[in-house]
Amino acid sequence: MSRTNPFASLTSEVPEEPTEAIPQLLAHKPSHAKRSREWEKQQQQVTFRGIPPELNARLNAVAAELGVTVSDVVRAFIERGLQAYEQGDLMLQPRLRTGKMTLYPEERRR
Repeated sequence: MSRTNPFASLTSEVPEEPTEAIPQLLAHKPSHAKRSREWEKQQQQVTFRGIPPELNARLNAVAAELGVTVSDVVRAFIERGLQAYEQGDLMLQPRLRTGKMTLYPEERRR
């Protein structure tokens, strides 16, 4: 039984050295086709990991009030929080909980 070459039907020639294929690979241009983004538009909910739903709702309310994205609001709070922490205005007191440190005691976690 003879074997067939699976690459025999290719129109372009297979290079002998792998480095010879690099110009061909670089010549490939990705598609610029427009994609429908309707699904993303319908999925407006933004959540952040570890943030309770009540706090997330408050962030959404602030963003809606200001007419900006929730990410912008979160960034502003993070920047201000870091500034307050670095100036000593915000004191954080981590506590040990099941082998790791946390800033939130059990009763405040969701």
